Amino acid sequence: VTSMVRPSEDLSRKSKMILIAEVAAIFVFAIALALLPLLPFAEEYFVESLAYENKLFVGKVDKSKHFQIIQAYFGRIHRVNQDWDPIKQLVAEMFVNDRVEGEKIGFYGSNGFCLFNYFIRRRNLGKWLTGSVLLLNLVCVTIIAVSYIIVNISAWKSSALAGENNKALIKRNRTIQRKVAILIATDVLSWVPFIIISTTHFLELLDASSWHSVFSIIILPSNLIV
Repeated sequence: VTSMVRPSEDLSRKSKMILIAEVAAIFVFAIALALLPLLPFAEEYFVESLAYENKLFVGKVDKSKHFQIIQAYFGRIHRVNQDWDPIKQLVAEMFVNDRVEGEKIGFYGSNGFCLFNYFIRRRNLGKWLTGSVLLLNLVCVTIIAVSYIIVNISAWKSSALAGENNKALIKRNRTIQRKVAILIATDVLSWVPFIIISTTHFLELLDASSWHSVFSIIILPSNLIV
């Protein structure tokens, strides 16, 4: 928005540095947020199940299913520590002659695609991360919309002050309005329905699991291209 209202040659050195710092901070924050579910110390918060190439453990096996099988094998066992490490150790003890190790089904693989998991339920791990990202996107869309209104008002005031004589200024303001309007429209049409659908899915008002790939692979990336 700043670059549209004031061309880059009109920006002071201080303004340029602030703008670069803001972009860098947003980039670093986005990368850190994306990598968080992959970090080893965050395993307990994002790994919901394990997958085995073994007939005893079929499909995606969550902690509850693990404990059922472990209790059936070892007998009575206290569920004091429900972390993944003790579970993996008990599973290894069940197969002394074979190495049986489950593959983690983490945050990005829980929906069948290696994508950020936006469509989650109350029972899912990592729901606070998904909620934070959706809320952040909603705030960003709102800020962009408010900025557009400010830019639009400023452009109309400039046109009114210039009058009919300065056609170049009027044309430039209309070009700015058109560019910003396209940006706002694509953001609103992409993110607002997506956030609404994600929220209704989380509240279990509808099952939008089959829509996740369409939004994540087609609609949202198309918005970035624009």
